[in-house]
Formats: sequence, C-alpha cells, structure tokens
Amino acid sequence: MYKMIRNQKGSLSIALVITIISLLSGLSLSSIAFRDLRSMRLQLDGTQQFHLLRSEVNRGKLVASVYQNVNHPPQLTTLPLRNVPVDFGSHRTLYTAKTKLNIHEDFSRSGYLIRSLITADRGSGSLISEDTKSPVKRYGENFIHSLKTLAVFHYFSDIDRALDDLEGNIRFFGMDVVNGRVHSNTDIWISRSGGGWPTFLGLVTTSGVVRVHPGGESNYPRDQVFQGGLHENYPKIVFDPTAELIRANGRKPFGVNELDNHIAFVTVEGQSFQSYVGQIIPSNKLLPVHSSYPPYGAVGDTIAWNTLMDTLWTVGPSGTLNSQSVWVPYELWISGNFKGKQSWGSAGNIYLKDDLTYWNTPPGQAPDNELYPNTEDYLGIISEKSIYIQYGYTHPVNRIRHKPNTNNIYIYAALCAMGEDGEPNQYGIHVNAGIFTFQYQFPKGSTPAQMWQGEWYDNIDLHRYQFPTSPHTPWPPGLDYPGYNPLWPEAGAVFDHPPIPNPHGAPSIVFLRGDINLFGSIAQRRRGYVRRSGNPDTDTNNDNPLWDIEEGIYGRHTGQASGYNKNYTFDTRFEEIGPPDFPFIKFDDYESDDLMLIGYQTLSWKFKTPPASF
Repeated sequence: MYKMIRNQKGSLSIALVITIISLLSGLSLSSIAFRDLRSMRLQLDGTQQFHLLRSEVNRGKLVASVYQNVNHPPQLTTLPLRNVPVDFGSHRTLYTAKTKLNIHEDFSRSGYLIRSLITADRGSGSLISEDTKSPVKRYGENFIHSLKTLAVFHYFSDIDRALDDLEGNIRFFGMDVVNGRVHSNTDIWISRSGGGWPTFLGLVTTSGVVRVHPGGESNYPRDQVFQGGLHENYPKIVFDPTAELIRANGRKPFGVNELDNHIAFVTVEGQSFQSYVGQIIPSNKLLPVHSSYPPYGAVGDTIAWNTLMDTLWTVGPSGTLNSQSVWVPYELWISGNFKGKQSWGSAGNIYLKDDLTYWNTPPGQAPDNELYPNTEDYLGIISEKSIYIQYGYTHPVNRIRHKPNTNNIYIYAALCAMGEDGEPNQYGIHVNAGIFTFQYQFPKGSTPAQMWQGEWYDNIDLHRYQFPTSPHTPWPPGLDYPGYNPLWPEAGAVFDHPPIPNPHGAPSIVFLRGDINLFGSIAQRRRGYVRRSGNPDTDTNNDNPLWDIEEGIYGRHTGQASGYNKNYTFDTRFEEIGPPDFPFIKFDDYESDDLMLIGYQTLSWKFKTPPASF
C-alpha cells in the first residue's frame, strides 16, 4: 500500500477514495461544529432568558412600589415590552420581555403575581427576522407579598433612647425575648442583667451599632444574642411625624378641626363603634382654700380660691367599619373587640382605656396560631403624638370609676407613635417625642373623701393647698398634683406629715399593674418606659421636688416600682398584611434595589410551560 501511494502515476480509484473520505470527514466535522454552535446558542438563549426573568421581577417590584401610594391600583397591569439586543460575533439575538402584574389576594395573604415571558429572534448583523425565532422560551410566575408597612417590625425606634436622651438609659436586657424583626435608626443598647443577655430571634438592623451598657463597648456573644442575624450601619428608615395616609384616606366622623381641649371616647364592638365627645372647660365651682381643714383639723380661715377644670361629655358619632380607617382630629381614648381590618388614628395622644382584642381570636391566643389562624382581623393604632396605657377613667355616663388596666392588658394591634422629636425643654426632656408608655408612672397618693366628726368632706387637698402652685405656694412633695392621677384623689404612699388618712378604705393606688400582653408590633419616635424602678435618680431630686406635668416633672419619688411586665409576641401576619393606611417603609436617600426586599418578599417562584396566549 505504501508503494502504491508513493507511485507518482498513482491510481485514480485510490485518489477518488481519499477524496471521498476527506469530503465525508469535512462534512462530519462541519456537522459537529454546527451542532455545537446551535447547542451553544440554545444554551446562551436559555441563560440569557433566565437572567431577564430575574430582572423582570425587579421591574414588577418597582411598579408595585409605585402602587403603594395609590388607593385603588388596577387589578392587572401590562408593562411595556422590553427589547434587549445581544450580539454574538456577527450574529445578533433580540430578546423580548413581556410582563404582567396581577393583584393577588387569598384568605391569608395579599401581594402581586408577576408573570413574565421571554422570547428570542435571531439574525445576522442588523437583520433580525421572526422567521428565525429561537425555539427556547422562558416563562415564570413570581408571587411577592408586601412587607411595606412599619408593622413588619416587632420593634421600630427612630431614636433608641428615652425622653431624657441619656445613652443607654433604656435597653434590652436578659428578660427580653424578641421574636420579630427589629430596626433602630440609632445605636441599640443591650445589657447582661435580669438573668443574662437579651435574645433576638428575628433579623435586627440598626443604622448605628450595638452597644453594651454601661460602658458602651461591643463585647457580647453576637450569635447568642442576635440569633436571627444582625446588620449594623444599615440605611435609615424615614419616620414621618404626620400620619399622612390615614389623614388622607380615613373616615372623619369626628370632623376635621384639631382641638386641644376635646377627647373622643370610643368603644368598638366588632365592626361597630360608639362614642362620646368630651370638652375640657373651666368649672363653675370655686373651692375655698382654708388655713386648716378636716381631717387634719377644724375648718380654718379662707385664704384663697381654687378654680378647677371639668370635662363636659356629649354623645358622639357612631357607625360601622368595613376594612376602613378612622381619623380623629384630637385626643382619642379607645378600647374594644375589633373585627375585620381597622385602623384608628389621632392628631393627639391615644389612650388605651381597656383591652384591644380581635373578634376571631380568644384573648391570650396568638392570632397567627397555626391550628386556628385569624385570617380576618387586623388593627392599627396611629398617633401623631404618643400612645399611653391608661391608668383609669371615669365613665362619661354613669361617672363610675374604672381602672381595668391595673390587672394586665391585652393589645392586639400594630402601634405607631409618631410625635416629632424637637429640642429638649428646660429640664433636658424631649416631652413631645412619640412614645409607647403607661400613664401615671410616679404615683404618690392624695387624701380621699371621707367622714370626719359626722360630716362628709371631699376634695380635701384642694381645700388645704392653692392650685395651680407657684414658687410662693408650692405643692407638698408627698401628694399627687390634682389631675396627675386620672382618678384623683386616691390614697397612696405616706409622705405628708401628718400621714394621709384613709379610715374607710377608699380605693388606693395600684403601682405594679401586671403584664402587657402584646400580640403585634410597636413603632415609636423614642423608646418609652413600660416599667419604672422607683429609683430617685430618674425623677426630680428630693431636696427640690418640682411639679411641672406638661414638661415631664412629677414631684418627689415614692421609691416604689410601677408599671408592667412585658409579654410581647410578634404577629407574623403583619409580614404579609398591614393595617389599613398604616405608615409605609421608606428609606432615607434610597438608592439600592436590594432594599426593595424589605418592602416585598418573594413567596414563591415557579417556572412553567409558556401559556398558549399571553
């Protein structure tokens, strides 16, 4: 064979064989190369389409974020077609993205369904023909649910300090177990006390850092404390001082005039509410101040006159609510058993006069219970000032004194206290900042009405001392200032000399008031106290016990602890559905698309066969 090949004259038949073999080999190699190129382009199409699907989800989220400020967004939105040309050598492929956004709601959650179809057309150079469509298509359905309101945070603090603005004066400690998400726009303080370190089971974000009381260092077991994760130096979340959504969208049965001397007394039962409206006016009754007065002595000479304030109550508006919010332009006292989606907002302080419970959840049971989930009831409480757990009240109709919150309270709601933080007052206290706290934190007691030598005497302290006080006529350090205790006068701790008599066992002050059983969330401008230790260093000093209630000064300390234990549980339903017109999450100097994940979260993402018509 070797000799035959070397023969220059050769053989025509052999030459033909070699030519055929070479041709077949070339065709085979060309076919392999073509298949490889085609396979590579199909893979390229699939990969590129997958990435375009992901980008279409972000485009859908952006549209959804715009709809946050729309009262009635469309049920279906078709986004403009998006064309993305991609060059590969001398070849060009034009990818087309078509996306539709559907509002999606079912019994347990609400959100948007983002449906996207990606197709490809091929060509050479600038020529692209539909006749050369790629056989590869990608279709996906992404369901996002909304985390858009501040109710998503178990704790949210714009400033994680108390009203006196001392760093570390309010902190998480060993008895605190926080099972929901937490955010602060300032440093978060923790301490190893009360049985150990606090525990955070949800994600914690802070625009500052975590600091340990008392020194402010950062030596703590991070993984043990922040079991749900920790991000420091996180972007700030805007906390507006006005409740713009509920102001704009809420029903206004109490009118629109903002009045400092009015109170709305509201009781809710299901979807119905009843109310009284109180007007604070000067009383027509003048009380004489005597040089001595029973039971501390005989009635003495009249040395001054006291003028009191009174509250005139009238029947207020009533009505029904169906997935609505209500705006009250003045102070609001509220309690009840709430059905459906409701929010109540106020331009003034809000006082919780009794339990806030859900119609479909027995008190003490979690509304997000896996066996018996409440899929219907959601409540928002929004104050442009502060939210207080009320110590007690006198009923507008029968004048009976009530103090239901002195033996535990149930709060099923998302709370938001938005009072704007201004400059501190002359005592260094930020009295206008919005907080969630409790009323009547420094009880002292007063002289209750009683029989003395066969006659009835009431308003005894007001017959003994001039009110309001002045530097020349100071109020005694061991007595409650009139009106400080909402049920004044009540007997309490003994500081006055001679001691405050209470021979007939009149109702006395309640210092420790049980548990706050919160099933929901708290957002506040500053951190409010829910328990006071009784230490004098948190109040004015004993040598000069001032009273200035409007400016946060409450006289001499009793030395007794007051307030509540915390029993807080996050309502995980707020991760998916917020109360009506509750404040949105907005970032300061928002730039990153990654932060959208806090506003919307993908609940499911499915890739399916493209529908026949889309």
